[in-house]
Amino acid sequence: MSFINLILHNSNPIFEPMNKGTLYLLPNFLGPGNKDDIAPNHLRLIYTISEFIVESEKSARAFLKTIEHPVPQSEFVFHLLNEHSKDRIDLTPYFKNCLKGAALGLLSDAGTPCVADPGSSAVSFAHKNQIKVVPLSGPSSIYMALMASGFNGQHFAFHGYLPVEHAERKNKIKSIEHMLLSTGQTQLFMETPYRNEKLFDLLLTLLKPKTKLCVAVNISNATETILCKTVEKWNSKDIATHKEPALFLIGN
Repeated sequence: MSFINLILHNSNPIFEPMNKGTLYLLPNFLGPGNKDDIAPNHLRLIYTISEFIVESEKSARAFLKTIEHPVPQSEFVFHLLNEHSKDRIDLTPYFKNCLKGAALGLLSDAGTPCVADPGSSAVSFAHKNQIKVVPLSGPSSIYMALMASGFNGQHFAFHGYLPVEHAERKNKIKSIEHMLLSTGQTQLFMETPYRNEKLFDLLLTLLKPKTKLCVAVNISNATETILCKTVEKWNSKDIATHKEPALFLIGN
């Protein structure tokens, strides 16, 4: 058997024909938006996609309607992937058409996919199956809050949601502040909107008076508010956080 035939008969995936599709990572609006908020070349690309992995079908349909996607709503194909299902779903059926050459979109509920978002398991699947992954630029409340804080943007850590149990939460806050004080690394975290006020009050109680605290609420919305000052100068009434999307940062 010739060398060429040996290559063609090799079962290693590296020798498979390169006829697979692409997984596109599609940012969603953080708040009300319109198609003019999306770069024209990105918009044209999204218009070519009719199959999506989404956190919720309702949110995905609203986004696609807002950007005036030319495909009729009845012809879209949606695959659900959210925080509750990401660790127990077999993603193979989701990628059936993509593995045959079709484009597939991963659409976040808000902001950038895979950053504080369950979409990373889909991206991992794509890489394992030699599917090209293309991220599109878009809004990220995490990075926008960091930009607006004035804190260290060269060295930072995002902790996601803090523990719910009170003792664990207190310990985590103290640990985060220790990391800040020992390394200068900006610390970012968030909370479920209806628990924002309790977290905010706890931060003002536990953090050192000279520690700088930034609270960013409703980023990119008309009611956006971003305030940064030392804990000793904060009053919990300075900013409305209850049931609003918010990010908390401590830095120096």
